[in-house]
Amino acid sequence: MHDADSPGRTRRSIVKAVGVGAAAGLAGCIGGGDGGSGDGGDGGDGNTETTGSGEKALMWEYGFPNEEGAEPVWKNAFKANYEERVGQEIEIGRFAYEDLRQKYLTGARTGNPDAIEGVLSHLTEYVKAGHLESLDGWAENLEHYDGFVESALDACRYKGKLYGLPYEGNGRAFIVRKDILDELGQDVPQTTSEMHEVGRMINKEVDGVTAFHNCTKDGSVRAFQEFMSSVYQFTDSLYVPDGDSWKLDIEAEPLGKILDDYYYQIYAADNPVGNPDDLGTGWQTNDPGYINGNYAFIECGTWLQGWTSGENINDTETAKDILNNKTRVAHIPRSEGGEKGTFLEIKPVMVNSHSDQTDKGKSAVAAWTAPDTLKAMAEDSPGKAMTPVHEGIESTIEDDDWAPFTEVFKTGSALEKITWGPVRQEFYPLMQEVAYGRTDPYKAGDQLHSALKGLESDL
Repeated sequence: MHDADSPGRTRRSIVKAVGVGAAAGLAGCIGGGDGGSGDGGDGGDGNTETTGSGEKALMWEYGFPNEEGAEPVWKNAFKANYEERVGQEIEIGRFAYEDLRQKYLTGARTGNPDAIEGVLSHLTEYVKAGHLESLDGWAENLEHYDGFVESALDACRYKGKLYGLPYEGNGRAFIVRKDILDELGQDVPQTTSEMHEVGRMINKEVDGVTAFHNCTKDGSVRAFQEFMSSVYQFTDSLYVPDGDSWKLDIEAEPLGKILDDYYYQIYAADNPVGNPDDLGTGWQTNDPGYINGNYAFIECGTWLQGWTSGENINDTETAKDILNNKTRVAHIPRSEGGEKGTFLEIKPVMVNSHSDQTDKGKSAVAAWTAPDTLKAMAEDSPGKAMTPVHEGIESTIEDDDWAPFTEVFKTGSALEKITWGPVRQEFYPLMQEVAYGRTDPYKAGDQLHSALKGLESDL
């Protein structure tokens, strides 16, 4: 669910992790039939119960834990829920996400699989390729539809139409060393100006700790995600639909403020909040750096909590102490004029529009996202349920200092369904020019605004 560059948390190994700490880790069949209505607008019964006649439905996924020898609690719950709905078993195919994506983009028109799980960027590609069944009309009648977090549902829409249901998500939060703040008699910063002031105090008075780190590596996925966390404090969408095109939905001044607050003040100012020697680094410095005690503040996701061992961690006991006893989670500090907001990640389940049994595909989506199935997911893979997408399950977070992740999650916005490559290409060089002190942040904000506006018709 996190930055594709970063390791995240292993599944079976984190069963014991929540609240006590553990190790870290992320994130083909033949078939016929070219039918399927493709309109998804029949408004039928959300329970989608069908008879057990016809071919078994096929689902592709990479969500279930795959460690051998362990009881597949979550997988079994899904299969049982589906069979109860349909009166028939379901076949499951498992592929790594990149293989799953490629096989589906090239083979969905065969009609298989009937349903598919994936990451949010897949949904965009599949919709544009004409491979997804709209769930509007059907989903609203689903017995558990009203319990979804609205922002998570919104993330599964493309130009207003619903093409998937969410089952997992997280939002980026501000991770802080509460022991350092307590020692200095300071509260958790809520604004960027407060973060700069407290950060400079930390740099002056606390030996061996740099106040803040964020990612400035050229091309880093995490660096762009951190930037978007700040963008979503000023707008719910960087671009909004405008007929058959897109329209930029932010002014130049907020972009300049973000570049000033999170890049110039951090690295290029006379009294920087961060360490200029960290310029050009990514998550490989950010996440382990906090865990190892190098930084007082970072932005990160839920996977950080259980990361207490591995080649990047200096000492497991130190890591556990920092994460379990010395960390507090909060909303990311906001630039002047901004409101609570952050970058949101969601994983959806979807239905193949080319299937000749889309009713069974919908039953698979219903079974996968049903509260009982999600509760089994929480039991089997606690890290996936720290910030639930549905009110029918409770967060697996047991530590009160980490509990704010659930509130941060609710303020998140997911990336719009556009082609992000050109946007990222405009961001990276200007971000680095500001961070290295080569360009005034507000001048760079004007340049970035002009460049992003010029992309409107190409997304």
